[in-house]
Amino acid sequence: MAVAATHSILAPGNQAPQAAPAPGPTAAAYPEDGARAVAVRAARAYLTWDEARPADRARELSAVLAAGVDPQLGWNGAGTQTAGLVIPGPVAVGKSGRARVRVDIEVTSGTGPARWVALDVPVVVSGSGRLAVSGPPALLGVPEEAVTAPDPSAHTGDPAFSAETRAPVTGFFRAWSVGGAAQAAAPGAVVPALPAGVELRAVQAWEAAEGAGADRWGVARVVWGVGGGEITQAYRVTLTRVESARAGRWQVAGISGDDLS
Repeated sequence: MAVAATHSILAPGNQAPQAAPAPGPTAAAYPEDGARAVAVRAARAYLTWDEARPADRARELSAVLAAGVDPQLGWNGAGTQTAGLVIPGPVAVGKSGRARVRVDIEVTSGTGPARWVALDVPVVVSGSGRLAVSGPPALLGVPEEAVTAPDPSAHTGDPAFSAETRAPVTGFFRAWSVGGAAQAAAPGAVVPALPAGVELRAVQAWEAAEGAGADRWGVARVVWGVGGGEITQAYRVTLTRVESARAGRWQVAGISGDDLS
């Protein structure tokens, strides 16, 4: 298959191709987000085909290909395959507006199980900023090396303070699960609502870290009911002491997932 040189970029609709001014942008100025967007669209079209409707694939690819590139991109017109989720990765910037975008794609062939594959998608950008795929992507393997999880942040628990604050922490999670976090949290705290369909089953554990002062923190293990099952998650919870004319009380000032400290 002959692939034309990428000195022009496809214009939208039925307009004639526009010449791409040279040279392209430098690596520091390369539009990486735009390159990823074009690569994602191209990868999904490139790995989706149906021998009963071959024109569909060519039409989708034509919208993102540089002028003169064959929209078949090497497919022989046989078989059935569907590309699902596409995840863009790093962009390797070359010369004259060229770049290579790594993407991972979940594909299903015929009635077989879904599997993950990877592609390097070649992208070119014109001097005016228009992006297009400059030729056939290259199929790659998906790395399978193991990633070691970091050790959780070490902290010494405070049993007495944990017992003292378990009720307000539990009350916060209960209120959060029904959309009332604003009432249970400390003044000024902003806690977005949980998605619909999430139910609190239990605050399984609460351990406050050793410390002093009006701002404390700890780790809560919470069991949620969602999607017909249950899932247990850990949260870092920040507490603050709120004083009033009647009495002081501990309230949740912030909540997040994994501790990054």
